[in-house]
Amino acid sequence: MSKKIFYYIYFIFFCLLFAYVKYPTFLVGFTFFINFAFLSFLLVYNISYEKIFSPFLSTTIVFQLLFFIVAPVIQIHEIVLHGYEGTGHFIQEFPLNTDICIRANLYILLFNVCFFIFYYYFSKKVIVKNSFSLPKNLPFILLLLVICCILIFVLNLNTIIFQFQNELYKEAEMTTVSNYLFVQKFLFFIPLSGVILSYLYLIKTDKKMPNYKFVVFFLIVFLSVLMILKNPLTEKRNALGPIYITLIFILFKRFLNTNYKVTRFMFFAMVLLFPLVTIITHSRYSLTQMISKPIYLYKNIEYLSVTNAFNSLHYDAYPNFLATIDYCDNKEITPGEQLSCSVFFFVPRSIWKNKPETTGFLIGNYLIEKYKFNWNNLSNPYISEGYINFGFTGIILFALGLAYMFYLMLKWLLGSNYLNSIFAFYFSIYLMYFLRGDLTNGIAYIVAFWMAIIVIPKAIILIVNYYGKSNL
Repeated sequence: MSKKIFYYIYFIFFCLLFAYVKYPTFLVGFTFFINFAFLSFLLVYNISYEKIFSPFLSTTIVFQLLFFIVAPVIQIHEIVLHGYEGTGHFIQEFPLNTDICIRANLYILLFNVCFFIFYYYFSKKVIVKNSFSLPKNLPFILLLLVICCILIFVLNLNTIIFQFQNELYKEAEMTTVSNYLFVQKFLFFIPLSGVILSYLYLIKTDKKMPNYKFVVFFLIVFLSVLMILKNPLTEKRNALGPIYITLIFILFKRFLNTNYKVTRFMFFAMVLLFPLVTIITHSRYSLTQMISKPIYLYKNIEYLSVTNAFNSLHYDAYPNFLATIDYCDNKEITPGEQLSCSVFFFVPRSIWKNKPETTGFLIGNYLIEKYKFNWNNLSNPYISEGYINFGFTGIILFALGLAYMFYLMLKWLLGSNYLNSIFAFYFSIYLMYFLRGDLTNGIAYIVAFWMAIIVIPKAIILIVNYYGKSNL
């Protein structure tokens, strides 16, 4: 698909969206449109004018379009159709309030403008290298990683069997958060480091080398173990996305090696495909029935409006930002308190007695207390974290922080260390989860992943090279 066709599809989609939806006031709709216009400017810049490969900006744009344009305007449209301000409410029971919506949209616009200014400044300092070298004694290091992965599989066999036999997420309810984080987000990611290093060896080494076939076997083992540990039956969909998209980037890089390709992929996958999939996943009919009798598919589309997909807690980032603004208007805020919980997530509550709740829980409990919602484990978007920590100033500070993080990740992505480069690409896709929040979980999970695919293999490389192990 050419860029021109993509632009046509993109603008036609949003023209139809803005023409279709109804708003409680003109100003609410206008502020959404202004945000869309600026995001469209960023999208065109990223696809057609940016000089370096930056999937970070691509994913951020798609996230903003999905969670701060498409989902909220559809949610507000449904509220307006079934009730007006004061009576209608979002999925988490927060009432539609036009003043807060306008404030939120202006805050989002401020964040995006500041972020782009900072990002543009930092991105000009990035130097592209991408000349990867093989670590010494890599076949022996891969053998050690294979042994490590087999041990992880064997020692956690009961957990793996439990996951396949029970409903998704049940294990998380039956264990502590720290144990769940250690096993699911750290140990079970280690095979991916083996995939990365094996593939690096294969693309940098002649097929006639004696260790080549061994490394092919190692790659198969790593992929097999990874697929067992990370699959739709045992892992959340939002966690699987970054893993499998990263695997595509490693093994079939040409499909995701430009800003246009990443933006196109993320846009069609997240904005168009996922909502359509609900027609099957939430169907009254089986897939076999719909294939054998297409009339069932038609009936299902009539029964399940695609807009229903956006009226769920999967797309609660915007209403949770509204709730956070309302919380800050009505509660006393301690500057930086929520940020301290995120940065020092690893400190157990048994030691830190007054450790704050994560922002998702904090806002969830507020919604329960004030608006009689029935669930407190909510997401909370990145911009919302900035606002609850430092108010209006926090929006600018968090925009600066995100832009600087992108600068560091760009240096990794385009640098000379292959492990760092793949980690950076994973982070670019993980941003769909990280930006949705909350910040504490976002930081905890990416730190665990960093330890699994960078710290562990680099530690093994240092130990092997220190003791002077020879090649196989």
